[in-house]
Order: sequence, then C-alpha cells, then structure tokens
Amino acid sequence: MKRLSGLLALWFFSPITVQANEEPVSLKEPIVIQSNETFNGEGKRFSSCEHPAFQLEGTGAVLENVEIEQCERTTVPAVLVVGLGHQVIDVTIEATGTGIAVENSYGVRLIRPNVTGKGEEEGISIEDSEAIVIKGAIVDHVRDGIYIENGTGHELTRPLVTNSRYGVHLMFPTDVSIVSPNLHNNETGAMVMGTERVRIENGQIYDQVGATGMGLMLFEAIETSIRANAIYGNRVGIYAEKSEWTTIHDNGVNGNDIGLRMKRANGMTLTGNDVTNNRYPVVSFEAADNVIVGNEWGGQTLDLTQDGQSEIPYRADPYLFLLADSYEAFELLYGAPGLTVLERVLRSPDEVTLTDVSPRATTFELKWQGTVGATVLSGLLILLWRFGRKQDDYL
Repeated sequence: MKRLSGLLALWFFSPITVQANEEPVSLKEPIVIQSNETFNGEGKRFSSCEHPAFQLEGTGAVLENVEIEQCERTTVPAVLVVGLGHQVIDVTIEATGTGIAVENSYGVRLIRPNVTGKGEEEGISIEDSEAIVIKGAIVDHVRDGIYIENGTGHELTRPLVTNSRYGVHLMFPTDVSIVSPNLHNNETGAMVMGTERVRIENGQIYDQVGATGMGLMLFEAIETSIRANAIYGNRVGIYAEKSEWTTIHDNGVNGNDIGLRMKRANGMTLTGNDVTNNRYPVVSFEAADNVIVGNEWGGQTLDLTQDGQSEIPYRADPYLFLLADSYEAFELLYGAPGLTVLERVLRSPDEVTLTDVSPRATTFELKWQGTVGATVLSGLLILLWRFGRKQDDYL
C-alpha cells in the first residue's frame, strides 16, 4: 500500500515535460553537398525562401533524413541535384515550388521522397538526365507528380501520386519503366508523350477526376507496353492517339465510361485483357493493322473447340457513344430498350469499330457429382419416360 501511495505521489507531483516541435532552421543560402559528402539531417526541419534548401553537386553526394518547408510564393526547387551518382533518401518536403529537381545528371537515386505541394509546380522534375531511379515516391497536390523531360533509362518503382494534374508526365524520354504505380484522383494518371519504349505494369490506376479523367494517355508514343494493371473508375481507361506498336495485355480495364479509346493508333496488340463492365468497352477511330485477340468484352461467346476462345468474333460498335457525343441529352437514356434495339439496327461505319476475332470465351459448366447428381439425373429420365408414354397413349 505504501508503495502504491508513493507511485501516485510521484505521478501527481513530478514535473510534466512536453516535447514541442522544434522551429525549422531558416537558411539564408543553400547548403551545398559536394562530391562524396553526406548530410544526415537526423529528421531536422529546414526552411528556405528564394533559393534551394539543399544543392547536390559533383559525384556521389548524399542527402538524407531532412524535412524542408518552403516560403509562400517560392518558385525555385527545394532540392536541386546536378551531377553523377547522387542519392536523396527519406526527404520530406512541403513545397510551393518544385520539390526535387534533377538536371543534367546521371545515375541519381531518389529513395522514398515525400512531397506535398500547392498545386502549382512539379513534385519531382527530371530534365535532360539518364538512368534516374525513383523508389517509393509519395507526391500529393502538385501540378505534375513526376515530370520527366528527355533522357533515357529511368526507373520508377511504386510511385504514389494523388490530387495532381498528371500523376506521371513523360515528355520525350526513351526506355522508361514504371512498375507498381498507384495513381488516383488526378486529372490524368499518366501522360506519355513523344516517348519510345515505355513500360507500365502491375499498377493501380483509378478514379481520375475532371473533364478528361483519363487513366493512361498515350500521344505519339512508340512501343509502349501496358501490362497487368488495374485501370478502373476513370472517364477513359486507356487513350492512345497517333501511337504505334503499343502492346496492351493482361490488364483489367473495368468500370470506366470508356474502356479503350484509340485514334490513329496503328500496329497495336491487345490480348488477354478484361474489358468488361465499362459503359463502352472500346471506341476506335482510323486505327489500322492491329492485332486484337483473346480479350474478354462481356459479349456473347461460343467455344466449340474448348480452347478458351470464342468462335463468335466481338465487334465493338460505338453507335450510341457517337450519338450521345453529338447530343448529350441521350446520355440520360443509356440502357433504355429503344436505344438498345436502335444500336443493333443502325451500325457504325467500319472505321470507328474494332473487332476481336477470337474473344475470350465465357463458359458455363454443369457437372453432376455424387449420389445427388445421380438421383436428379434419374428423376429427369423418369419424367421423360412417363411423358413419352402419355404421348403414346394418346396415339
């Protein structure tokens, strides 16, 4: 009892200490990290206004474990990287300008950067650089989450970008891989323009907002590979214009207003995709020399050869879409029996349709198992026999 009283007295009369947030260190000029130097901020906060908070130069500099906040109306980047083989690790930025800018660099690694902006500048900007690696980036409320202009050999792994214009914006780079992206609540998940050999795979790309609301947009993109992504809840799942040799395979493109929209997209290969439960699965304009086979569209199928592919081709006819595109009031009548009949009677021109010659078959199998199945089957045979006897009696 005495011991308990002593503990209570110690709890009541001991001074209480509160761990207050430390004021950020105000920087009058950039902290420059040069070749082979390491700056470990140990979680401290820094603020900067008219200049970058940190600047990496030379070769092999490392910046890690810092928090940065920028003054209002700052337009310069919070972290500026120029040179070879630098690393930026576990840096958190509250940005009004660009969060991290990498310029004329090679082999830079950005590991777990976290950038929150004001919707006016890029979260991460990569210009005229090569072999940049970005892993585990989290970017919110910026203009473009990750902006890449020119350069080659970039790798983006698990980027999470929300509430921005473009989640990822590529302008003219080559050989870019984007693996396991999570892009949602942006105006466009990823804008891929003027590129060659971009690969996007294993991503979650959903719920883009606004008038465009596109999951993926390809414009003049060459040899793009889109594989094993979940693309849903967008106005348009995948849009490709003036793009060639695009491979779209094994994706789930579901629950969008339009699953796929192609315009002058030639030499494409679409295979193994699930394009069901969209308002319109696909709209195609002036697309030629495309290989469309083995996708699931949700239409009628018939698999006579039991090879998993239907002998009934799937012809995507965007008649109602084109009608509503001209007269928006028709959108109120989607699903009405009259319009459904009209769609089957009035066909769209061939240049705006797309045909899957062997769509994935939807099968329904009825299997009899055990004594229950045998009993039911026997009952059916008895009914048929008795029905046949009655017919003979009448004769």
